[in-house]
Amino acid sequence: MGSTSILWSHYNRWHNSLQTKLMKNSTLKNIQEPARAIESVTIMTYIEIDSNESNSDNEQIASTSSTFISSQSTSSSSISPALKRKKHYHNDNICKRNSRPLDKNRCEIITQIYENTITGEIRDVSFKTLNVACFLTSNLTALLKNMYDKLLNEQETFTLKGSSWRQISLDGLQLRINKVNLLGGSSFIKLPKIIYDKKAIINKKSGLNFNCINYPTPINQIKKIEKINNVSVNVYSCDDKNQIYPLHVSNKEKSDHFDLFFFTNVSSHYCFINNFSRLVRSQRTKHISKIIICKRCFSTFSNKPNKNKPWGQHALDSHKVICQKHKLCKPVMIEPRDDEFIQFKNFNRADRIPIVIYADFECFLKPVNNIISNKTKNTHYHKPMSYGFYVKIDYNIVPIELIKKFKIPRKPIIYRGKNASKHFMNTIINISTNIYYLYKTNKSMIKLTKEEETQYINSTKCVHCLRLFNSETVMKVRDHSHFTGKYLRALCLECNFLAQNPKFVPVYFHNLSYDGHFIVRTLGCNDNDIRIIPNSSEKYISFSKQILNNFYVKFVDTFMFLPESLSNLATNLGEDKSKFREITKHFTIENIDLVIRKGVFPYEYVDCNSKLSDTTLPPRYKFYNSLTDDHISKKDYMHACNVWEKFKIKTLGEYSDLYLLTDVLILADVFENFRDICLKTFNLDASYYLTVPGFAFDAMLFYTGVKLERLKEYPMLLMIESGVRGGVCQSVRRYARANLPDVDGIIYNEKKPHVHLMYFDCVNLYGKSMLASLPLKDFEWCYDFSLDVTKIDDDAPIGYILEVDVDYPEKLHDDHCDLPFLPQNSCPPNTKINKLLTTLNNKKNYVVHYRLLKQAINNGLKLVKIHKIIKFTQSKWLAPHVEKCTSMRVLANNKFEYEFWKLLVNSVYGKCMENPRKRLNIKLVSNDQKAHQLMRKPNFIDRTIYNNNLMSLHFQKEKIKFDKPIYVGFSILDVSKTYIYNFHYNIMKNKYGKKISLLYTDTDSLIYRIKTNNFLNDLKFDLLDYFDTSNFPINHYCFSNKHKNIPGFFKDELKSETMTQFVTLRPKLYAYTVSGVEYKKAKGVKKYVRDKYMTVDHYLNILSEFSSQNADAQKDKTKQISTSCDMNIIQSNKHHVYSKTMKKIVLSANDDKRVILKGGIRTLPYGHYKLN
Repeated sequence: MGSTSILWSHYNRWHNSLQTKLMKNSTLKNIQEPARAIESVTIMTYIEIDSNESNSDNEQIASTSSTFISSQSTSSSSISPALKRKKHYHNDNICKRNSRPLDKNRCEIITQIYENTITGEIRDVSFKTLNVACFLTSNLTALLKNMYDKLLNEQETFTLKGSSWRQISLDGLQLRINKVNLLGGSSFIKLPKIIYDKKAIINKKSGLNFNCINYPTPINQIKKIEKINNVSVNVYSCDDKNQIYPLHVSNKEKSDHFDLFFFTNVSSHYCFINNFSRLVRSQRTKHISKIIICKRCFSTFSNKPNKNKPWGQHALDSHKVICQKHKLCKPVMIEPRDDEFIQFKNFNRADRIPIVIYADFECFLKPVNNIISNKTKNTHYHKPMSYGFYVKIDYNIVPIELIKKFKIPRKPIIYRGKNASKHFMNTIINISTNIYYLYKTNKSMIKLTKEEETQYINSTKCVHCLRLFNSETVMKVRDHSHFTGKYLRALCLECNFLAQNPKFVPVYFHNLSYDGHFIVRTLGCNDNDIRIIPNSSEKYISFSKQILNNFYVKFVDTFMFLPESLSNLATNLGEDKSKFREITKHFTIENIDLVIRKGVFPYEYVDCNSKLSDTTLPPRYKFYNSLTDDHISKKDYMHACNVWEKFKIKTLGEYSDLYLLTDVLILADVFENFRDICLKTFNLDASYYLTVPGFAFDAMLFYTGVKLERLKEYPMLLMIESGVRGGVCQSVRRYARANLPDVDGIIYNEKKPHVHLMYFDCVNLYGKSMLASLPLKDFEWCYDFSLDVTKIDDDAPIGYILEVDVDYPEKLHDDHCDLPFLPQNSCPPNTKINKLLTTLNNKKNYVVHYRLLKQAINNGLKLVKIHKIIKFTQSKWLAPHVEKCTSMRVLANNKFEYEFWKLLVNSVYGKCMENPRKRLNIKLVSNDQKAHQLMRKPNFIDRTIYNNNLMSLHFQKEKIKFDKPIYVGFSILDVSKTYIYNFHYNIMKNKYGKKISLLYTDTDSLIYRIKTNNFLNDLKFDLLDYFDTSNFPINHYCFSNKHKNIPGFFKDELKSETMTQFVTLRPKLYAYTVSGVEYKKAKGVKKYVRDKYMTVDHYLNILSEFSSQNADAQKDKTKQISTSCDMNIIQSNKHHVYSKTMKKIVLSANDDKRVILKGGIRTLPYGHYKLN
């Protein structure tokens, strides 16, 4: 049966069941009210069908999977017999805490498995409709049919839009019912005074009604009103501070247009806006001059004629072209409480947080065999069996007497038993409550000693903010410890006020994206507030649980600071045992060597509690790890045996406890060393931050003292956003072989010239860009459209960002075909997916930094027109930070510190590029009253139920605050491209001309095919000024430490060795051979799959098969030539964690970033004259 037929059968069951329930339970007197009679409806949806069951059972499951079951509870008696026999079913009723069901209905295909025919990625996809109000008077046939049609349309769009996805399986449909008082406009209600006083709204006590529209009218039916009446309607509302924001804005205003104001309090009401400008202008500008306002984002434009710059409707229309590309929101550039500049303010973060917690979970891996599709199945369910944590206390700050008084544990805690995650949450809440009361300790300052008084009198500047004391603006005060009463230092009055105990307890896990799932499901243990910072509906950067008042326990991921495995981090600390302070406190000297390295554990062997009673260590083969498809080494197994013997372990449970304890203490040592480096170098404690980019950005602000001006105009931000382009990644020539004499693996042809294959990488490319002059302040529009950027110096005090039209002369096409200038984000032909392409097409409305534009013009491109110019003051304000980190990297004592300094540079760029549009507005709620209240909001989108006590609510963002200096990130990206283009054209092509061709490039790396007798001789005598050869053998004649790790110099990734062949199938998918050793790259493919199951020959075979196809077959995405492989991963579903095996396409030769020519090897960029 096809997927459409399956959907239709489910649809028919929906309709009959819902209609029956509505009519059967219709006891309400007022049929205009929402249908609250469906209070006892439960939706039972079967998600995973066991293929081992008989066909008759499967049919019975299908018939009951979307059936409404009428009962007063969710007892097992309501579940069909066929479902009872299954291991897994899904009950999608409302939280038991939230006892009243809801009446907003939405339809969704619950689970479909799709496969990308190019990349092989397997994805669970669920298509959803918007929430639709259902009334006793509703036409259920039309309502459900409309939902069904929308799902089919969305499904068709997904598969046919050129994204290369195809459906593998479909599990069924789900109708989700939420009872809520809909946000609909109804009778007259009084407006807030501040809104009423604007005299911009007509608030009538009676208004229009519409046929075929439910009354009161929900926001999501506005489009229906527009369609029925052939009008356009905009709807606005106000937040808690009476600030106006958009709810619905038509893309195109028709001649018959209405602006409505939607006000909600106890009830809801629509009002007619008769003067939109008067309503919103006060929150945009205080000027009284004539302006015109964008109704989507509230940007203002002068309506006064001006010969020098765009004005009025023309300026607004130009702005709408970009504005309408983004989702509807109210942009906030700068709020009244914000400073005009971004600068360092967190001086209180120089004080170390005295108490932090390090924790970890261990799990049973219970075998399951749930086949999701013919390519994906669950293999193990992860159930917490134990947890461990260690409260790290700084006794230099908090005296041990207070620790004892408030019963803060001083030794590591290990718990193994039932309900480990709930037990952990309760324990952490109890300890955090004690810490809260400990932080409330407030001892008065004791009398200063003579030495302390002298030190205070002689202090001339604040220890925190470094400002000089004076009696008027920077008053000197005595700061003392509230734990002991002792004098600490001299601070200014402002810093002394900020120097308070933290209002949170950080709890650290390494890879919170795994352990966090077990904690999240316990956050509904009480009604206290829950805060999350989500990356997605399943993955959170951090989350917090309220303890008392404004005090929280905050769960943080150390992997967001140190993105390495815990094993590697422990190794990177080196052999200096003084670095392992917490380990040495809890183990004897003779056993230290056994525990300062990460141990091994037979995860998949321990699938139940009885295994923990084993009295001997399992044999080596029981330590097999399916996630890496590997057994532990003999050395690791001998280490485990040694640990078992030395610690006199009696059971596998005791071994598990020791393994967990060492993991927790190693994590504590690693992160405490990290905190030490941060405090020593930048006088900042990393424990105040959630990620390393957040810390790095603050450290940069503190060290440089820079003040970055905030952008004040949204159109200026939109222009810069449209010009953000990442690194160029493309396959240019898909195969090449070296031709050199006396080299193993090369069949030398003496009749052909010598050919070298070289792989170069730029040292810290973005770090090099950060050394350049970057935007700082004084952002304004410039109307000098005769500006000649070729005459502006790279380090001029004034810089520019331009929107231009540029022509690419045909005479340049052949010379520039490997790496065209000015890459652009656009869709390859016959697709709808934006990609960064290097094309030879003419550029229209291209936003570019003046340095990149200047370089393009100097290389022959023609500037046709300048549309817009942003002018700014620039300087090398970021250089001191980069130089500091670079010098510290050279002096690093171990690999841990070496990687830290590199990370600290790149993270500043990452923070500048942070996109607030991508932030999600998701709330976790454990209080039924709060859930109902939140679901009344007009921006409510969806909800997910995790258990009886917890659900998540997803909202459209009311406003987006653009508070990051995106102009810095934009400039770093464009300036970095000038270095790559300069290396390619002015160094390599200038040296070799037509004898060099580019094979592949990815952001900061280039792979070349060069015809020359001896490249290393060329390097030694002609190119050494541009290269860092510190990675060559010391006795090599090209070796030099002169440019070691200096940003902007290029390294030979082959380290003077010879690449014999190179093959690339598409971006991020290539392989090469060096001295008989194969190197394979495949984005999204597990390392063990690449190492164990993929060879260079596999790449070559795929390329050969692809090349043998005709041109039409190569373009046909249904005839993909690819190779698949099983891959083991960990995934979560509603915070339940599973190990999965999935079949993934690992190799595919289809690439649409350039035009592949006949033969399948050579390519040309789009726009090349030969393609016409």
